[in-house]
Amino acid sequence: MKVALVHAMKESIQPIEEAFNEVAPDAEIIHLLDTGLLNRLEKQGELTPAIIRSFTRLLDSAIDSDVDMIQLTCSAFNNLSGVLQPLYDAKIFRSDEAMLDEALAYHRIGLISTVQATPLALQDYLYKEKPNIHVESLVNKIALQLLKKGNTEEHDRLISEMILELEKSVDVIVLSQYSMSHVARQVDTSVPILTGPILTAKRCLDYFKDRLQASK
Repeated sequence: MKVALVHAMKESIQPIEEAFNEVAPDAEIIHLLDTGLLNRLEKQGELTPAIIRSFTRLLDSAIDSDVDMIQLTCSAFNNLSGVLQPLYDAKIFRSDEAMLDEALAYHRIGLISTVQATPLALQDYLYKEKPNIHVESLVNKIALQLLKKGNTEEHDRLISEMILELEKSVDVIVLSQYSMSHVARQVDTSVPILTGPILTAKRCLDYFKDRLQASK
């Protein structure tokens, strides 16, 4: 199995790499990273044609490497997967797809994000799949800035506070960014906490196995 991981944040690399090492240690992983994409998106406030062109160049590199699938790791760009999929033979997976599919088993869903553009992308998917759900969202951009500066302890504290605030009014909590997935192990809550990396790696492996089976 050969997977291209497309990143807009270097902080997403370690969590998803560890997940693949656990779930599919024999997988060949290719990392494609453009840290400028997220900064441009937050500055522009929307996915402009120029940003989309830059993003597609990462996907082009993945295809040139003859991968079995392309896995996005930044939720802010997830809505591009459906738009761009017809242009590529390899399957493109959203970063949050496996995680959100599990979240849909609950009625009241809490989203915690550190990127401003993330909640809209996740809510679009959730409401499309199940219109009658209730979604609450909290965003803290400062937490991500702290993480980028190496202040993991303060980042984790802010995420933990948001988790404890949301758990009072939801049935499940979704940690939107891969970069905060480790915080789930630090907080005792009365509701489940879903994170992306492990579920994503399992989804990729299942997809690869299904393709192998279908080809026999």
